[in-house]
Amino acid sequence: MRINFSKKFNLLRIPILLLSLFTLTSFANAASAKLYLSPSAATYYVGQYFSVDVLVDTGGNLTNAYKAVLAYPTDKLEAVAVSGGGSICDLWLTQTKTTLECGATTPYKGSAGRIGTIDFRVKAAGPATVSVASGNVKKHDGRGTEILSVREASTFDLQETPEGVPAISSSTHSNQDAWYQKKTATLNWTTPSGTDGFSYVLSTRSTEIPDDNSEGTETTKTYEGLADGPWYFHLKARSGISWSNTGHFRLQIDSTPPADFEIVVDPPGDRISRAPLLSFAATDALSGVDHYEIAMDGTDFTTTTSPYQFERIRGGVHEITVRAVDRAGNVKEAEVTIDVIGVSAPTITRPAEGDQIPLFGPLEITATSTALGRIELALDGKVIATLDSPETDYTYRKLLSPREHELTAVFLNADGIESEPAAVKFRINPWAVNLFGLIVPGYLFYPLLLAALAGLILLARRWIRKVRTAIKNRREKPESPGPRIMEIEKPAPEAPAEPENPAEKPKSPSDKRD
Repeated sequence: MRINFSKKFNLLRIPILLLSLFTLTSFANAASAKLYLSPSAATYYVGQYFSVDVLVDTGGNLTNAYKAVLAYPTDKLEAVAVSGGGSICDLWLTQTKTTLECGATTPYKGSAGRIGTIDFRVKAAGPATVSVASGNVKKHDGRGTEILSVREASTFDLQETPEGVPAISSSTHSNQDAWYQKKTATLNWTTPSGTDGFSYVLSTRSTEIPDDNSEGTETTKTYEGLADGPWYFHLKARSGISWSNTGHFRLQIDSTPPADFEIVVDPPGDRISRAPLLSFAATDALSGVDHYEIAMDGTDFTTTTSPYQFERIRGGVHEITVRAVDRAGNVKEAEVTIDVIGVSAPTITRPAEGDQIPLFGPLEITATSTALGRIELALDGKVIATLDSPETDYTYRKLLSPREHELTAVFLNADGIESEPAAVKFRINPWAVNLFGLIVPGYLFYPLLLAALAGLILLARRWIRKVRTAIKNRREKPESPGPRIMEIEKPAPEAPAEPENPAEKPKSPSDKRD
């Protein structure tokens, strides 16, 4: 029997090809997610605000984890805010002006799932591209399979603001970057030269253009009962039959507090034996969480971050409140009660209650505890020393005023648990004065002190009089004459010498006549 191997091989190729096609199709389905931006293209003017939505197309797959890192030209655009409003995510890892990283407890499948929104302000004219530089889309398959295959970008034409566009402002929502709780908004605008009418509209779209029907010549408009979210006021001016370009102004309203959240205490349990670590994370669908505040047992709130580590905490039952404050000032509170196992307070053996300490004398302190740790000493509420225990000796040498003082001591163990304070009150006695270790009665010290001061004053006055007298004498003493200048007389001219020989004597004119 002759076997046709060529035909048999062709028959075997059919299932192999089908299997390969199935594999490639499965791979394509598992790697078909896309991250993209909306709008994909638009024209904006310098100073204008606009929003860019970060969206996911899952390609028909169930997904539950996402990350998008945006890139843009910082010389032309400024990212001013980020929002998770309307997001498919409800668990956020990162929410910054350039990075959105989150998860969804309910898996998402669709072509336009909003991950978040980035708000931009136009800084300078020119072309600008905003792109998804990197990212992830994880399949909901228990293994977190990566299925992102496409990352898209948006291009924007950024132009200088044309002439004739009215300048828009708001007396109620003045800062276009900020979020406000107020639901009533008032808009105002200028009137360019030659304007005989305006057309305007308020909408949730940043690029909307008003129609060509004039609303009149009023330069103010108030809207009431606005819903939460960003709004955009669009306005253009008419001059004759011509309309100007459209000016835009953004309003952001958030009257809803952040979502409920919990405080997680570490270590857990009904009673804890070390200073706890508190973790908390709130979400806000619109403006986002701005900061957290914490208070314990009804004290004033202070700004904090999560996680919050207590450096020390006193034993007993404590009520802890954490506030999540969003960017519009809305507040959501969470509370937790913790029971901390206490430690014994130290004992102050010196000074004793009611002791009288001589003025100028050192304050000798002795405190003991029943366990290893630290003892913190405070005088009149101010910490003066923290020393190792169980037994502590300390000398406080600064001058104390003559009155009653309170010394407190608390014990702090290695786990940050603080005891109740031990306290004693003592008095600085001004009628017993410590002079170099010698106790002098006040009735002797103060007269001697006054006499010494009087003597010093007398000596000082005498010295001052002496100095004044010396200065006065110096001023009254006549000045000594300066160096005398000797006049040198010039010698008289000498007469001509008489000649010894009379014949040589010159003749007078009369002699010449003779």
